[in-house]
Amino acid sequence: MGFLDQLFGRKRDTSSSNVAKERLLTVLVTDRVKLTPAMMEAMRNEIVAVIERYVDVADRAAIDVTLLRGEQGDHLKADIPLRRSNH
Repeated sequence: MGFLDQLFGRKRDTSSSNVAKERLLTVLVTDRVKLTPAMMEAMRNEIVAVIERYVDVADRAAIDVTLLRGEQGDHLKADIPLRRSNH
């Protein structure tokens, strides 16, 4: 999925071959940056702890931190649902 697809909320192709491809790319990126699943979970928890110091997180269980393979390099993506303030 490209940047513009993400920006405009276009749906991903959820066919089994594309899901398998994305999972394989995630494994390859994780292996390349030498992060174990335990390290990813620890990093996720630390990121959430820092974010919670500044804003209210809506649902801790819905937080998704993933490594992605980009065209220019690999990058970390954190999707953290936030609670809206009533100001």
